Order: sequence, then C-alpha cells, then structure tokens
Amino acid sequence: MQRSEAPRKEAFLARSFNAIHSFLRRLISCLDKGVRVILGVGMALIMAAIIFHVVGRYFFGRTYMGTMELVRYTMIWVSILGASAAFATKEHVLIDMLARKLPPRTWRWFRILADLILCAFFISMILGGKTIAIRNFSQTSLGLQIPMFYPYLAIPVGGVLMLLYTLLDVFDSVAGKSTLKGY
Repeated sequence: MQRSEAPRKEAFLARSFNAIHSFLRRLISCLDKGVRVILGVGMALIMAAIIFHVVGRYFFGRTYMGTMELVRYTMIWVSILGASAAFATKEHVLIDMLARKLPPRTWRWFRILADLILCAFFISMILGGKTIAIRNFSQTSLGLQIPMFYPYLAIPVGGVLMLLYTLLDVFDSVAGKSTLKGY
C-alpha cells in the first residue's frame, strides 16, 4: 500500500507544481502588459508636463508649481516600474557574464540561490515601502496637494512585481527551463 501511494504523491506534487507555475506565468504575462501600458502613459505624461512647463515659462512668464512635482512623482513610478519590467527580461550584463563562465548545473543552483536572496530583499522592500507609504498618508505635497502616500506607494508595488518575476524565475529554474536566451 505504501508503494502505490508514493507515485501518487509524486504525481500530485508534479501536477500542483505545474499548475502553480502555469498560473504564475499567466498572471505575470497580464501584469507585464499592464505595466508596459502604464510606463508608456507615464513617459507621455512626463513629456507633456515638461513641455507645458517650458511653454508656460518662456511664452507666458508663468509656471505652475505642481508641474514639476507631477514630473518628479511620475518619474519615481516610471523608474521603479521600469526597473521591474527590465528585471523581467533578464538582460543584465552580470547575468550573461556569469552564465557563460559557470557550468549549466552550477549556474542553475546559483540562480536559484540568488533568486531566493532576492525574494528576501523584495519582501523587505514591500514591507518597508508599505510602512513608509502609510506613515506619509497625512502629509500632502505642496504643488499637487495629494497625499505623499501615492509617490511612496511605488516602492511596495515595484517590490511585489519584482518578487513575482523572481518567483517565476525560481519556478523556471526548478523546472529546468531557462529564461535567458541561449542558456
């Protein structure tokens, strides 16, 4: 009876692993598309706000103080979301260099260990960013008069995205699928 249970448990674990892996891949695919749209809108907003500010200053002699604040806060969001989107592509120079120098089996375990360390960092980024964002909810910005919660919220949101990308990489590494082109 014990012999027949072992293959069932292994099959159940394999199906569960594959189901979680597939769900995580679909979730990240949807999130990635949304992040890329937000990045495009954010970049367009930054450009429009700077043009508005420059035109106002040089042609009308007036500026709106909230314009530069809008650019600053949008830049924070675009930078953090852009970092998470770039993180998903795995096109870092160091990664390419290490992948070529290490044997494939060593590289796989190295990636899993590095990803687990990154997961711990991203969890601390999420928790710390959440605390900072909540702490600054009652403080408002001078120009836009919005709670400072929203600019600081970029930290935990970016941390969640990077954590999801890293978890997917862990699943890919365990499954033996490489997310790097050519490796």
